[in-house]
Amino acid sequence: MLHHTVALNARDRFAIFLGRFAARASRLTGHGSGGMIGGEVAMRVAPRLLEHLARGKRIALVTGTNGKTTTTRMLFQALKTQSEVASNQGGDNMTAGILNALIRCPQAPLAVLEVDEMHLQTVAQATKPAVIVLLNLSRDQLDRVGEIAVIERKIRQAVNENPQAQVVVNVDDPLMTSAAWDASQPVWVAAGKGWSGDSLTSPRTGGAIIYTSSPPKLGTETAGTEDRELADGVEPLASGSDTLVYWQSVPINTLLSLGDSRKLEANPEVFARPRPRWIWRADSFAVGDKLCAINIQSHTETEFSVNLPGRANRSNALQALVAALALGADASEAAQGISKVQNVAGRYAQIDIKGRKVRMLLAKNPAGWMESLTMLNPGARLIVGINGQRADGTDLSWLWDVDFERLQGKAVIATGERAADLQVRLNYAGLETIWASRPEDALEKVEPGAVDMLLNYTAFRDACADFRAKGWMP
Repeated sequence: MLHHTVALNARDRFAIFLGRFAARASRLTGHGSGGMIGGEVAMRVAPRLLEHLARGKRIALVTGTNGKTTTTRMLFQALKTQSEVASNQGGDNMTAGILNALIRCPQAPLAVLEVDEMHLQTVAQATKPAVIVLLNLSRDQLDRVGEIAVIERKIRQAVNENPQAQVVVNVDDPLMTSAAWDASQPVWVAAGKGWSGDSLTSPRTGGAIIYTSSPPKLGTETAGTEDRELADGVEPLASGSDTLVYWQSVPINTLLSLGDSRKLEANPEVFARPRPRWIWRADSFAVGDKLCAINIQSHTETEFSVNLPGRANRSNALQALVAALALGADASEAAQGISKVQNVAGRYAQIDIKGRKVRMLLAKNPAGWMESLTMLNPGARLIVGINGQRADGTDLSWLWDVDFERLQGKAVIATGERAADLQVRLNYAGLETIWASRPEDALEKVEPGAVDMLLNYTAFRDACADFRAKGWMP
């Protein structure tokens, strides 16, 4: 097991002592996990402590709207067999939480850090990462972070300021592709096309993003680098069963002239989907089913089980594997580590409550909700919970962007602080709904058997805390 020696001055060591003390006090007094307060206290004493603790480490930063915590856990598991790894697996992804993760494991030679999109530039500046993983970008907490174009520009700046980093980026997300377009060392990954409702225009050109089922026919390099080579249509360049994934930015006047044909000429000067280096294949998205990660350049394949449900977790697993390889991991060992992830901070956990087999699911924004709806067990009763606290975002207008209509014929129990808002949306979707004040009360309204409990951030957090206090959840 590899270890790493960190040279710290007296101020740094004192800051670490105070940070650990504050974190422990927070846990003992029941005020929280200590994941943030320890870092906040330490930063006040030694403002450059994050930079000092990161020195000499090989660090991976994981960011994006959805999948950060899961991908971070997968990457941690992929790397832990080769050395000690520092990580903020609890989801404390702002600067203070990241510092606290390094305070807990200062000797670790590797670090896998989940980073809030708005904090990426600051954290990357201090840590000089070897790898940056860009997952996806969509609307989330508009009242906190504002317009999505602002986030894309901040991520773009972080990438441009760190030419030493390999950037593992999802080419099926035009916004993340835009952020990584000028990267010195991009690793283009076809993670899979998910939510595209926020990728309608290019942040670089202002043109419309058009999706087609076949790539432009062009075998030459794009913009002078093979990493942006457009597809020639011979090799499979999309993951899973994705079809409309080949996107290109088109000027609005050109779009109007295309009409319904949407036939595009390949143009190496335009902003378009790069040729991916990695894709994945899977027969199904069920827990435990096999995923095959394919390196198109080297024609190598790595097959392993993914023990989490859904298409999105296949995407997360592929990007975690590619990031692990970029950090020098053995492909087979990394794949085995990813297969060990069965739940993430309570997400996807299956618990028994009074004869009810409850599966815990978390969703925080339209993209996350759409993915979660695809994971539901058709035979399970459904409890949906919404809070509207600051950590959730108080603007719940996004509820109307979620396709709840796909749940036709399913009775839903609405719960949480904003259950009334949720009921209105579900009623407009034509669904039969029942109201319950809390998730625990909602369980009393269903018969013993399979139950999917789908909650937003603070509703999920509070339900897990309540269930643990009652001994229902580990």
